[in-house]
Amino acid sequence: MKRLLSILLAAALLTGCGGRLRLLPQGGQESASSAAPEAAEAPERALAVWDEGGALDEALALYAEEQGVQVEQAADAASAALAVTAAQPGADTALDLTQQGELMQGMAGALTGGQEGCHGLPLASTAYGYLANAANLTALLGAEFDPADLQKATANQWRDFTSALTDWLAAPAEATVTLNGKEYALPAERPEALAALEAVFTVADQDRFAGPVLAPVLGTCYKTAEEAAAGGRTDAQLQGALNSLWTLLTDEAASLAGAGESGAAPGRAEARAAFAGGKALFYRAGASEAALAGLSAESAVVVPLKFTFDDTDLHGGFSLEELTDQPVVRSGGWVCIPAAADESQQTEACAFLLWLYASETGRQLMGGGSAEGLPDLSAALSAETLAAIDAAGDELAGLSQFTTAGRRAFTSAVLAALP
Repeated sequence: MKRLLSILLAAALLTGCGGRLRLLPQGGQESASSAAPEAAEAPERALAVWDEGGALDEALALYAEEQGVQVEQAADAASAALAVTAAQPGADTALDLTQQGELMQGMAGALTGGQEGCHGLPLASTAYGYLANAANLTALLGAEFDPADLQKATANQWRDFTSALTDWLAAPAEATVTLNGKEYALPAERPEALAALEAVFTVADQDRFAGPVLAPVLGTCYKTAEEAAAGGRTDAQLQGALNSLWTLLTDEAASLAGAGESGAAPGRAEARAAFAGGKALFYRAGASEAALAGLSAESAVVVPLKFTFDDTDLHGGFSLEELTDQPVVRSGGWVCIPAAADESQQTEACAFLLWLYASETGRQLMGGGSAEGLPDLSAALSAETLAAIDAAGDELAGLSQFTTAGRRAFTSAVLAALP
């Protein structure tokens, strides 16, 4: 702890007024005499980032605004100055952060227990499910609404609620719904707060079929990532859970904000904007996206993914209650400086890492990594497996009707891809 406090103090000395942490391109300190009003404007600072899953979207947006750095999307991890990876990086792919100056050495040592080399820093985990705005839920269901009733609702109660909501959006009329054993009434008229609401769900194309949405399906058979990676369950044991995944996906597709003509889901930025603009009540995403969607910590509600599992779907995994009541805990992965990063960009990458892990704003974003729920078992699957499942999902998105034949084709393709 003392070591980490000394790092924070050193960072504070670099921070200066207003809590801004700024490392100069040469790593030196800017003297007062060199900051004369007539001095030429400093060259624009830029940071090339590879973060396909968007784990650092919120942090990078705030950093760019606070530090005046232009964040650019790299073409791939190898060409980036900063990269986010699912697996812990090693010496063959990333620079040793303990060799990037005294501050980085101290911070890396404090975060990793003082190990000799450090090629990546862990990112905080986040709860993944349906992100909702508590104020919008209250406007819909009344002042007595308790978000816990939605979070603990059974899968059938959830489906009845979202189906009733789809009908209500088409023609508002008073209707009673049951959540966690309690009755709530949909209003006879649309509240002003929900004037923009046009769909029940929105979900980004990158997240629609693979990723954490698979975790509860795998959780019917496995409890750890190692078990999921090893596989071993038969098609028959996974079939029922995959049928429930089909049901969840088609329920979303029935009322999806931002969907294209072919049913394709919007990109992450468009899905987030649809949710932030009040066009969808639920956004399938991680809680870490709440601030980017305009939600405070107090107004953000995460509803666990609701699957129509039953006892016959369980083969050594989690219980029905655990699968229904818990969000998926999505690992933030690891952030590193790729080995091929341009030397001039390495300083910018180090500056961001110091801001993220040592500044007050960055530490608030990182949180304590204490999200609780189901492990993201999908993180154990290979890139090839996830790509094959995405391809099966793309076929689903192109369907004009959700038929039994379509479900069988989808589940068969996913089964063929799973270990």
